[in-house]
Amino acid sequence: MSSAANLPARRWVRVERRERIAQDIVALDLVDGEGGELPAFEAGAHIELFLPGGMIRPYSLYGDPQDRDRYRIAVLREPASRGGSQAVHELLLPWTRLQIGPPKARFPLDVQAPKVLLLAGGIGLTPLLSMAAVLARGARPFALHLACRSAARVPFGTGLRDLPGAGDAVVHLDDGEPAQRLDLPALLAAQPPDTALQVCGPAGLIDAALAEARCSSPGPGNSGAATANCWPARPSASRSGIFRCCSAPC
Repeated sequence: MSSAANLPARRWVRVERRERIAQDIVALDLVDGEGGELPAFEAGAHIELFLPGGMIRPYSLYGDPQDRDRYRIAVLREPASRGGSQAVHELLLPWTRLQIGPPKARFPLDVQAPKVLLLAGGIGLTPLLSMAAVLARGARPFALHLACRSAARVPFGTGLRDLPGAGDAVVHLDDGEPAQRLDLPALLAAQPPDTALQVCGPAGLIDAALAEARCSSPGPGNSGAATANCWPARPSASRSGIFRCCSAPC
């Protein structure tokens, strides 16, 4: 696989397909401007879009890394946007040409863990979908959980479970029945030892998940510590964004 450092800084792509997949979320399929293959990418990678007005915004790739004929992104229109998500929603229509940067892998999939727990909040699902596709293809043990405020905000809606690796996705709705809401302590406590937690979503979810992961880490005498990897990286993370949870009980 070519590294981002060896790829052109920018390339032209075209919006081949655009679809509204949830409230305030659009999905775009981007294809090479010359009709060729796009550079390979790793699960969890993102690309930068060069938008009108000089804006540069990163968006995670949610497609299967084996699919080299398109990059797939999904973008939430943020009320407090500085213009990036607004530009995507209003200007990137089918056949629109734009420049993108090479894929960057700053949220790597833990390929060593005996099991991976993928935990997403809303639009944070996107990089985890590419991970789910890779894990499913390799028959690796994993679980995918998604927390959203309401059914209208679930990316891909009822079609979510049709995506590669997402057939057994568990969706938790804040406005749903209490029994199906996300219970972080119970979810993490139910995981086998050495499960890797990959979490992406709002800061509140990431902080709560990492705090609970530390509480749920193996105690002294158990082999290994749980690993949690988040995107966006929290301020307390190492430069790679990898967390090593405490081995001592809370």
